[in-house]
Amino acid sequence: MEKVALIELNEIELKLVMMNVAPGGYFNVFDRIDENIRLGQTIVNEGLVSTAKITETLNILKMFRKVCENNGITKVVSVSTSFIKDAKNQKSFFDEIYNNTSFTFSILTLDEEIKAIYNGIVNFIDVPKGVIVDVEANNTHVIHYNRRTILNIATLSFGAVSLADDKVPYNEIIEKVKQNYHPSELLISPDQDLMFVGTGQTMVSIGKLAKRVAHYPLDIDNNYVVSTEVFDAVFDKVKDLDLDQTIKLKGVSEDRADYLVSGMAIVKGIVEALGIQNFSISSGGLDEGLIYSYVVPETNDKPLSDMLAYSLDSIRTFYDTPNSNTQNVYNLALVLFKQLKVMHKLPRAYVKPLRIASSMYDCGKRINFENNSKYSFDVIINSRLNGVSHKDLLLAGFACKCQNLDNLSLSDWVRYKDILNEDDLDAVRKLGIIINLASKLDSSKSGNVYDISCDILGDSIIMKTIVKNDASFDIRQAMKLAPVFKKILKKNLQII
Repeated sequence: MEKVALIELNEIELKLVMMNVAPGGYFNVFDRIDENIRLGQTIVNEGLVSTAKITETLNILKMFRKVCENNGITKVVSVSTSFIKDAKNQKSFFDEIYNNTSFTFSILTLDEEIKAIYNGIVNFIDVPKGVIVDVEANNTHVIHYNRRTILNIATLSFGAVSLADDKVPYNEIIEKVKQNYHPSELLISPDQDLMFVGTGQTMVSIGKLAKRVAHYPLDIDNNYVVSTEVFDAVFDKVKDLDLDQTIKLKGVSEDRADYLVSGMAIVKGIVEALGIQNFSISSGGLDEGLIYSYVVPETNDKPLSDMLAYSLDSIRTFYDTPNSNTQNVYNLALVLFKQLKVMHKLPRAYVKPLRIASSMYDCGKRINFENNSKYSFDVIINSRLNGVSHKDLLLAGFACKCQNLDNLSLSDWVRYKDILNEDDLDAVRKLGIIINLASKLDSSKSGNVYDISCDILGDSIIMKTIVKNDASFDIRQAMKLAPVFKKILKKNLQII
């Protein structure tokens, strides 16, 4: 395992992202520092990086160097976005950086930047065909893709910061965007079933504000779906606020408050131009795309075919203990789900939550061993899982919690009534007993039971275990669940 740092220089910020990297293309971010520097503004105004900004940049990078050394970083990848190419003194600027810090920066082309944004999205959320809306500081990108292939790109040479700096009124921004974006130019037709995905700081801020307006019960940015009605309510709330009032909005960074309205006006123009009814927020984007491209390039050749499997394997890599049996429990839970289908009658939509919950069945031990399934809910909900909806996360969290039915509080369930329904309540109880049964069938953590065949006889079910070695202990532990099994699945359980 290696400790790697990614340094990203863009129009607004210098970012340091530190992560553990394991073979197979798995990474786990353990710290991040963002420093507001706004080089782009001085380059636009003066055509070069000013002496003051060079000094400020060097001071920050020297601090980054010390942080990397203190964290045992063994490799540093430094990347600048394409904005720096407009600076006449870019070469001397980067020479000075190298001489003072030994950081060597690669400069992206605009095409490479857009590809990184695209890779960051398609490896992060499960949207097979859609339109990515990315509002940057000085550019705005709309990327239309289908079956994980880019079909068309439309880029405007203005963004949230450049319009804010020019003090363009929000109503003029909306009209300016609508004049430049047309569905036909992006090969979009009204009958297409497309999902719009927003990325970038403006979109994340919109998501945070929208959740507050909608009284949304989860504080998760990624994959939050914003309706245009809620977006319009947010925009109406903030569009006429002065800077001091905008800074006080919860969920908005003080560093980004001065260009929030201009960024939202760009989004408003795109929403109206493309007839968007709702859009999903992605907290992945350029940063994740750069990690895929430069830190774990083995994931960059083509989009991940199974984002959830990649995420679960990554969690196993970084969090499972040496004697962990999560893979065994995961395999047995999927077998049981299939074998018991005539009894639980759950549709395929519950397979994804089952995959998550069974793979993380004992994750609550990271908080407390005693009744650890009780704490698994919070761990799962706050895990950074790719390709997973908020509903899937909630179902997985409750299913894991339901390994002990006493953990299920209806008052907690009601909190999420706008996302979950009554059928889901029945489902998580059934998934809970399946996961618990799978874990008990591997109580010895030896993988003795590797397959199962079930026969249903009247009011009983005979579960035949297929084993490598003596599995009497595992069967004995699993049989202790017979009373709960009968309560949930209405059958007497016999395991042989």
